[in-house]
Amino acid sequence: MKSTSTGQSKKVAKILFEIGAVSFSRNRPFRFDSGVLSPVYVDNRILISYPKERKLVIAELFKLIKDEVSRFDVVAGVATAGIPHAAWIADKLNKPMIFVRSKPKDHGKGQQVEGKLSRGQRVLVLEDLISTAGSSKRVIEAIRAQGGVVSDEVAVYSHNLKEADKNMNQAKVKLHYLTDTKTAALYAKEKGFLKKEQIDIILDWVNDPQNWGKKMGFI
Repeated sequence: MKSTSTGQSKKVAKILFEIGAVSFSRNRPFRFDSGVLSPVYVDNRILISYPKERKLVIAELFKLIKDEVSRFDVVAGVATAGIPHAAWIADKLNKPMIFVRSKPKDHGKGQQVEGKLSRGQRVLVLEDLISTAGSSKRVIEAIRAQGGVVSDEVAVYSHNLKEADKNMNQAKVKLHYLTDTKTAALYAKEKGFLKKEQIDIILDWVNDPQNWGKKMGFI
């Protein structure tokens, strides 16, 4: 995985933390759908409700794509949270857009990929948040099953977990992201919200999210 520059990463972390998209728990952990307990929770969906801040984040995404991503024909949003970001980028670049569900519909034509995708087209996948990258891997597989070519994925935020590295390597896709949990936690410390020992706890979670809750005595 590859992040943007330090300055850009801190700028985006600041935006997300200050609008409440990134939350750190100093007492009780958050529980993910998978059952994993975490000291950090990220909800980039709320970015759509902040016009000024979302324009700044989209501008950084645009710059990252221009600087780091190879040629592509279509922008793909990962449903549902990646869809608005993909729409804004596709519009800015005047590129076609598709979006991809986590699984095929159980009615109608049973489509998983929505929009027009032709065989051989190069697709840039856009996601709001990367945890394990399991959903990204499934989306990439769905695009390739329809003949699309995927070599790059761009995300607003990554937890920078080892599982994500593993899934992206298996998919043979380069992951680029604007900011991550370490950068956001360090900004929260700078603002006086977290202490050094709390940063260490958060980084312990990044290194071993599956066993963190047990090690901390929450399970």
